[in-house]
Amino acid sequence: MATTKTPQLVGFVLSLLLLILLISFQVKVTDGKRNLRQERVLESPSPLPPTAPMYVPPSKSRRGRGP
Repeated sequence: MATTKTPQLVGFVLSLLLLILLISFQVKVTDGKRNLRQERVLESPSPLPPTAPMYVPPSKSRRGRGP
């Protein structure tokens, strides 16, 4: 009985290790991108000036008008 369960157990353990490896790699990549983005923000000499709010003309629909 133990001989039939051994390959299944080995496959299960290998797939768990692969899953853990992929997750840790993904976490490292996202942390690296976040750190790079923060370094770029700190290195930039002048931040972008604030933009003016965009002009939206008044509505021309009948519902927007008074009685």
